[in-house]
Amino acid sequence: MAPVPITEDYYMVLEVVQTAPPKLITQSYKRLALKLHPDRNAKHDATEAFQLLGRAYETLKDESKRQAYDLIYPSITRSRPSPQPTQTPRPPPASTPPSEAPSEAAQIAALQKSKQERGARWWTKKSAFDSSIFELQRDIRRLEQEIKNLDSIVAAEAAEEAQRNSWGTWLLSPIYKKAEDSEEEKARKDRERQERRIEKDMKERRLGLKKADLMKEESLLRKAKEEVDAADLVDNGKIRMIQARIWARETWERQERERVERERIAKIRKQKQEQREKREREPAEALRKQQAEERAADQKRQEEQARKWQKIIDDETKKRREQYAHLNLPECFFTADGSTRQASTSTCRHDGWWPKVQGRTACPECYEIWTYLLQCPGCNMKACPRCQGAIRPRIPRNAARTNRRAPPRVRTSSPDFFFNDDY
Repeated sequence: MAPVPITEDYYMVLEVVQTAPPKLITQSYKRLALKLHPDRNAKHDATEAFQLLGRAYETLKDESKRQAYDLIYPSITRSRPSPQPTQTPRPPPASTPPSEAPSEAAQIAALQKSKQERGARWWTKKSAFDSSIFELQRDIRRLEQEIKNLDSIVAAEAAEEAQRNSWGTWLLSPIYKKAEDSEEEKARKDRERQERRIEKDMKERRLGLKKADLMKEESLLRKAKEEVDAADLVDNGKIRMIQARIWARETWERQERERVERERIAKIRKQKQEQREKREREPAEALRKQQAEERAADQKRQEEQARKWQKIIDDETKKRREQYAHLNLPECFFTADGSTRQASTSTCRHDGWWPKVQGRTACPECYEIWTYLLQCPGCNMKACPRCQGAIRPRIPRNAARTNRRAPPRVRTSSPDFFFNDDY
C-alpha cells in the first residue's frame, strides 16, 4: 500500500520559515502546544490541530525527515501558498501608504499597551481567584476544626467508657457504688453518638468537595497565569525583534556617518598636506629658478668678459705683430701675452692666501649660492670655500714632519719683459 502523500505545509503550521534552525522550531512548537492543547482550547477541531502540530514537529525536528520533506515542499507551496510567518516579520513594501504601515516605535507602543491591558485584566481575574480561594480555604479550616471537635468528643466518650469498664472500677465498685444509666439515658447517648457520626460524615464529604473546588480554582489560576505569561512572552519577543531591527538600522546609520566623517577628515587632511607641500615647494622652486638665472647670468657675463678679453688680446697681438714685423720674431713672442692669460688658470698653482670677495653670488664651480667667494691671487680664479679646498694644493705631511719646505714655485717672466719700446 502506497503511503499517503503529504499535503500540509508544516512550516506554516509551526509558524516558522523554511530556513528556521531546530532551536526556533522547538520554541515555536512549545508555544503553540500550550495554545492548541485540547484542555485549553475549547474549539471543536482542537484535537485535530494539536495532532497536526505534533506531526509537523516530528517531521521537522528530524534532519532526515526534514530533508525528505523539503524535496516535496515546493509542490506544496505551489498548490497551497502559505501566509507570511509570524516569527520573521518583514518590513512593509515601499508602496504601502503611511497609514497602513505604522512605525516601529508605534508598534512597540501598541505591544506595550497590549501588555498593560492584559496585565490589568489579569490582576482583576487574579483578585477574583484569590478571593474565591481564600473563602474555600477558610471553609476548609472551619470544617477541619469542627471534625476535630467531633473527634475529640468521640475520644472523650471512648475514654470514659474504657475507664468505666476497667479492672480498677470493678474492684472499687463495692466501695464506690454509682448509679447506672437508665434505658432512656442510654438511648439518648446512642442517638447523640449516631448524630455526631452522621454529622462527621457530612462534614467530611463537604470538606472533600471544598478541597476539590480549591484544587480546581488553583488549577484555573495557574492556567490563566501561564496564558498571560505566554502572551507576554510572545509580545516581548516581538518587541525584542523590533528593537533589534531598530538597533541594527541605527548601528548601520552610525557606521555610515562615521565613514562619511572619516572620509571628510581624510580629504581635509589631504588638502592641507597638498597645500603645505605646495607652500614648501614654491620657495624651493623659486630658489632653484633664481639660482639657475644667476648661474646663466654669471655664465653669460663670463662669456662676454672672455670675448672682450680675447678681442683685446687679438687686437694687441695684431698691433704688436704689425709693430715688430721687421724683427722677424717667432710666433710665440706674439701669442705669449694672449696664451698666458688663457693658460694662466691651468698653469697657476693656486697657492697662497685667497682673499674674500664679498657679495651674494653663485660659485662658478658648483653653482651654489654663497655670501662671499675666495679669489686666487695668481690667476684671479673665484671659488667657494669648499671648492677652494679641493683646488688649492696641499703641503705633503712628510715635508712638514722633516721640516722640509715644498719646492719653490717657478715663476715665469711676463712676455711683456721681452717686448718694450727700447728693444
